Amino acid sequence: MTIAAVVFDWAGTTVDYGSKAPIVAFSSAFKTYGISISEEQIRKDIGLSKLEHIKKIFQDSAAQNAWKKEFNQPFDLNFATETVYTKFNDLISAQLKATSYLKPGLYKLMVYFKEHNIKMATTSGYYKSMLNQIIPLAADQGYHPEINITAEDTAGIGRPAPAMLQMAITKLGLTSAAQVIKVGDTLNDILEGKNAHCISVGVVEGSNLMGLSVTEFLSLTNQERAKRKHDVRIQFEKAGADYVIDNLDDLIAIIEKLNHSNQD
Repeated sequence: MTIAAVVFDWAGTTVDYGSKAPIVAFSSAFKTYGISISEEQIRKDIGLSKLEHIKKIFQDSAAQNAWKKEFNQPFDLNFATETVYTKFNDLISAQLKATSYLKPGLYKLMVYFKEHNIKMATTSGYYKSMLNQIIPLAADQGYHPEINITAEDTAGIGRPAPAMLQMAITKLGLTSAAQVIKVGDTLNDILEGKNAHCISVGVVEGSNLMGLSVTEFLSLTNQERAKRKHDVRIQFEKAGADYVIDNLDDLIAIIEKLNHSNQD
């Protein structure tokens, strides 16, 4: 059985080196209402649907207390979540346009996929309104996934549940998850892949877990880069990743290895 398809995440995996867009928009949206949240606090749950992510942040008592101080009324989770989400949507557009550049190695990988008839799809924590802004920008750079699934397609069920990934597999016309590789830059991506019984692959450089822009990464010493990469790799492996790669074009060797072993 050969690899028939690869399903990617978006920000931090195929575009937006360092997954900066959602971080900036989240931070600014919460700050609008007097709530300061750290980048680390935001990044630990990146990969969830945006509404679920906001709810998760509001589980922190400090966030609730800041909200109550700002509004001078009892905390209402649904109202707070919807309010911040609306502001997030207002802010994310500019960030998406500024960060929707393909990550290194993706174009080479797409050429390989075309030569070997490997299908491409995506699942994302973004909603369709956000993806509708990214997709044409990525297409202008030559990236054309066949299927793009969000939690809106699965009755609100996002990662780490397998629903989006399973729908992508079905829409690609495949029946075996064992023929599919899920590639992502967050722990929720890895868990999504494992829960769908796909092969899970984590990307280290430019990932949400790394959290560095290209400039920030290149400014590190070789020793610092090796340490940061090692730390991210360990996190992916603890989450159950079948493989961990530095860059997207490293995926080619894994596909070749899997196809070869399946022929033995």
